[in-house]
Amino acid sequence: MKNVNYSKKELKGGRGRVVLVRESVPETDCDTSIRKSFVYLARTVDEIPAVTPAPEIRVVKAINSDAQREAFYMRVKGVVYFRQGRFMHKVDYLHTLAVQMLWKTHVLSSGPATLA
Repeated sequence: MKNVNYSKKELKGGRGRVVLVRESVPETDCDTSIRKSFVYLARTVDEIPAVTPAPEIRVVKAINSDAQREAFYMRVKGVVYFRQGRFMHKVDYLHTLAVQMLWKTHVLSSGPATLA
């Protein structure tokens, strides 16, 4: 049976928000734990830069065959600018996804991940 916990918090007087989702899925082959988090922090700026930086993306996959454990982690961090009426805003964001699998059998998933 899938278990999902959801929580939402406001940051810095309503200028930001944190959303957390945690899932645990026990199955016959493995126990899977999934954690997703979304963090946003908004503020007013004087001007929007001509060139915005590209988001930072980090992906890690680890397999421990001795402990029959597999982990996947992804993080995206960046900034978005937008205009609302006569005001300009900057939103910093951080999205994370963490998946951990504990295998009950001796078979792990197939090899290292490849980027498409």
